[in-house]
Amino acid sequence: MGKEFATEIDYLPTAVQWAFEQNVDLLRRIVESHSGRSLLTVGSGGSSTAAAFLALLHEFSFRKLSRWVTPMGMLAHDARLDSCALGLISAEGKNRDVLAAAQHMLAIEAPGFAFTLAPDSALVSRLGDAGATVAAFQAPWGKDGYLATNSLVTTLILFARAYGVADVETYFSGFDRRWLARRRGYILDQGLSQAIAERRSICALYGRDGSIGAIDLESKMAESAMSTCQTIDYRQFAHGRHLQLADPTTSPCFLTFFSERDGALAQATTDSFPADVPVISLELPSSHAVAEIAAVIDAILVTDIVSVQRGIDPGRPDVPQFGRSLHALDLASHLKPPAYKSPSPATARKVVGRSVTPTHYETLRDAGLEFCNRLEQARFRALVCDFDGTFCNTDRRFEGLDARLIEQIERIATAGIRIGFATGRGDSLHKDLRAKLDSALWSRITIGFYSGSVIANLDTLAPSEVCPDERLGELAQWLTSSGVLSALGSSPKICGSQMSLRLADHSSKARAAAYVRQWIQLRGHRGWRIFYSGHSIDILTEHAGKGRVVAAIAQAVNCNSDDEILRLGDSGDIEGNDFELLADGIGLSVAGVSVAKESCWNLLPVGIMGAAGTRFYLQALQIDGNTLAFSGEFIAHARGSLTGAQRQ
Repeated sequence: MGKEFATEIDYLPTAVQWAFEQNVDLLRRIVESHSGRSLLTVGSGGSSTAAAFLALLHEFSFRKLSRWVTPMGMLAHDARLDSCALGLISAEGKNRDVLAAAQHMLAIEAPGFAFTLAPDSALVSRLGDAGATVAAFQAPWGKDGYLATNSLVTTLILFARAYGVADVETYFSGFDRRWLARRRGYILDQGLSQAIAERRSICALYGRDGSIGAIDLESKMAESAMSTCQTIDYRQFAHGRHLQLADPTTSPCFLTFFSERDGALAQATTDSFPADVPVISLELPSSHAVAEIAAVIDAILVTDIVSVQRGIDPGRPDVPQFGRSLHALDLASHLKPPAYKSPSPATARKVVGRSVTPTHYETLRDAGLEFCNRLEQARFRALVCDFDGTFCNTDRRFEGLDARLIEQIERIATAGIRIGFATGRGDSLHKDLRAKLDSALWSRITIGFYSGSVIANLDTLAPSEVCPDERLGELAQWLTSSGVLSALGSSPKICGSQMSLRLADHSSKARAAAYVRQWIQLRGHRGWRIFYSGHSIDILTEHAGKGRVVAAIAQAVNCNSDDEILRLGDSGDIEGNDFELLADGIGLSVAGVSVAKESCWNLLPVGIMGAAGTRFYLQALQIDGNTLAFSGEFIAHARGSLTGAQRQ
């Protein structure tokens, strides 16, 4: 099975170089989009090390308490966690445990993403079809060894780069086989081989740095069955576990991970040990994240030294049939399904908080069924849609229109139905739609640029210059002088009656919005609003709004905007940038909804979201003369999603 462990280690410098050559823009956008949330990371086997590292990075980068669990630990949560996203990690994207975790993430409709080094894997297919985001890289080394050494180290480096760890590339600038040989010699010179020859177990001690290396060492020792390995921090070890030192002949061999900030504690701890207890000191770089990657490399080299002493190749073990059978167990089929507390998915999406009475659910259900009656009777003469998060997933916004939606857009436009896009974008959307849609249909596509500041058809030129509202310029100056922009790490972009503040760290957005509201109130500007999107804060004056696009299209096609225009968006909650669009008329969301009973419903199957959800809605629309109508099958599904008859 797999490759020789020594071969994997020899390849590490090449794998590390590959990791630095990869484009991590998508991965960076993914982690930034979840910067305002805690992160529950999920990994099994060797991926548990990467999951622990990802949680550590997120916590230290965005100051959001985060932790890692196994897939089993994730399945213990039968409802989505408040203000928490999920991050699934699997090198090959095919083990059944992580696939069960992915299915559960979709079932509880938790925000999150997956990471894999196998773009064609089942994990990518399952989550991609549902509209969830997957960061997938194509590893060049083929099949890993049993301990997946190259996959692990490159995954850590890719995460470090995505989180902007400044000195990770500097540390690895001289990383080659000679580097590995020197580090291996440094460990050997401290007597590790002798300690292993004495059949000692291993105890990995760590301080504020080194915990990820300790986790990985325990994993490698256990998975290769070469030794037992305890992992414990220096001070927890001092609470009773120090009794292992009482007999130096049977004590473990201690590996002490430490950086300069924990060096004094590590030294004071081991100075207290009896003289005959073996101690291997593993000094790490001063940078926190880089120290953890270095500790994992140390764990790999320690594993190699142990394997040579034991005469076992951990990269190619002889796995007995019972081991294969255990690994192949289908987790999902052996667990009792979670007892989901909400009576139906569509009503659950409308609920805020946990203390909801059955009567409230019944009221929501009845309102939703009445909304379905409106959907059934409606004949739509136009569509007005959000773009980012609706016609392309937010994390992939730089890729433009999702290719899977082109067929449906052209089918509807060919039937003479006007389609409007109400977007915060400018000419980038104009270029993207022209490049992807049949030019014969451009006259039937309307774009409301900069949240409706400028409205034009696709067959006309994009607005080249849009005069900014001078009042927004005054706001930008005030945000700069007050230090708010510095806290956000953002520069304002003003176009027409919209100001956008791009967010790299969402944890500061609520405070920034509060400052903006204060300024608006002090200046007495009426009709100004603040909305959040997946990547920005948008400030609109009284002369902008997605409702302006609805009104323009209603006038162009001479229709009733309340009953003859279908509205689609993804951020329908009270602060979302589609709130106004979906609050009136007949509006459907592919993600967040408001608490309003008479509007803004998400009637998608459980686990379908984003552009995949838009596709589901569009496919359900049938051409009825010069109008659109939802199919009977969709209406039945929608009612089922309210009564609990539809489950996925």
